[in-house]
Amino acid sequence: MTSFALWTTNGLNLVATAVQTAGVNAAITYVGLSTGCGTLSTPLVAGNTYTALSLTGTLPANIASGATLVITDGVNSQQVSTSASASAGATAISVAAFTASFNFAASVTGIAPLPQATDIALYNESVRVAILANGAGAGAGETLASGYCDGTQPTNIYMMVGYFGGPSATSSTGTGTLMINEERISGARFPISNAIRRWYKTSDLSFQSLAGIKRELG
Repeated sequence: MTSFALWTTNGLNLVATAVQTAGVNAAITYVGLSTGCGTLSTPLVAGNTYTALSLTGTLPANIASGATLVITDGVNSQQVSTSASASAGATAISVAAFTASFNFAASVTGIAPLPQATDIALYNESVRVAILANGAGAGAGETLASGYCDGTQPTNIYMMVGYFGGPSATSSTGTGTLMINEERISGARFPISNAIRRWYKTSDLSFQSLAGIKRELG
């Protein structure tokens, strides 16, 4: 499993406010899914140098110059930086010259922005699922949140997960406070990983919520 996750600044602020203010709810109520930037259309060969990443489709949303991207096939990962901005509809992303650390196959290697604490939205959020129940986990500070994908969500390669809460969070994408931003690549390579293609048909999402807050706040 490849995973990059962190609490956002806004998420920590929401939790801190809830701790100090009566009536403020900091529960995670929705989970958003994103396809990231897409998949590679041409393979990367370990040891070769590249200055662009070609996409099998078109870029779904803008990417800023200097952004950090993660290239991953679910087993190996490598981070690169964009050398110029890329607009939605582009078929390639310009990056600072890098040497591929692994062999990355075409069509099964995904590209996505690296989560940042300053993120206020999930990049290219395309699906949103309601959290049906929250409960205490077995570990100290652990919260278990259960959600359900009912089969109406489009089949796709989902690379990014955003956890949303706050009073403005609704079933509409782009609403609420992005509390946790994560790249969650589980199991085998993309084509045969149900966790990527449909997230989970039924799923328990477990994360060390209070412990994570404590670490972030010091």
